Amino acid sequence: MHSNLIPASKNEWCQIKETLTMSCLSAAQIETSTHEDTEAFQQLSDATLSIAKASQVITENLTLTSLNDQDTSVDKLRSSAKEISDQVSLSITACQFHDQNTQLLEHVTEALSKVCSIISIPGHYQSQDHWEQLQLDIRDSYTMETKRIMFEHIMMGASVEEALDIYHHNFNQAPLEDDSGDDIELF
Repeated sequence: MHSNLIPASKNEWCQIKETLTMSCLSAAQIETSTHEDTEAFQQLSDATLSIAKASQVITENLTLTSLNDQDTSVDKLRSSAKEISDQVSLSITACQFHDQNTQLLEHVTEALSKVCSIISIPGHYQSQDHWEQLQLDIRDSYTMETKRIMFEHIMMGASVEEALDIYHHNFNQAPLEDDSGDDIELF
């Protein structure tokens, strides 16, 4: 039941250290969420602008009174239609990242609520077993490998900055298609 991720022995264990470790984990999660959310919404903004430009090209080509070079106009319309389709796909992906980050913040909130619960019950805040179970529950709730890696490093004593560096390194190395097999649904 006890994880090998938690290196402290029963003699060196301290609930204050556990509280600080869990707070560091929460800070790292919030930081990664904020960073990813900003990137996703920038992509959404850029995609929307591209959609508007492509739509304008289609409108201009459709309103031409005489089509001297019909093939060129058809090619422009096809190209613009493909651009709109591509940008809509990017917009959907950006919305999925937003949904994913919302879910992450919900996990952080849930974890912090559990920490508060442990701290508020006499005897629980000094129980290594309660803290270890909380950590196992949190670790098991991750579906993305990059988040698990960050968690493991925080649990092994890495600072927030070190964990974020490791997270960003692993996140940037993840396959573009999907690094976890997660299925994200918008609604």
